[in-house]
Amino acid sequence: ISRPRNAFMIFRSEFCAQQRMKERGIESDHRQISRIAAHVWNGLSEEQKGPYRRQAKAEQDEHKLRYPEYKYSP
Repeated sequence: ISRPRNAFMIFRSEFCAQQRMKERGIESDHRQISRIAAHVWNGLSEEQKGPYRRQAKAEQDEHKLRYPEYKYSP
């Protein structure tokens, strides 16, 4: 069972879909994609981050309902 996504991971998924990282070498370099997305994320206001945080909370709540005994263990 995987953990629910956090706000940044939701943003990153949307960011990648919107940007269509098709530039040579970047498409498969997830570290570079995350660096670019993190730079954009850090430039967002709290208001702009709000929808991602609300979606993350909703995913977390749904995860708790589906897997009430779940405990993260790395």
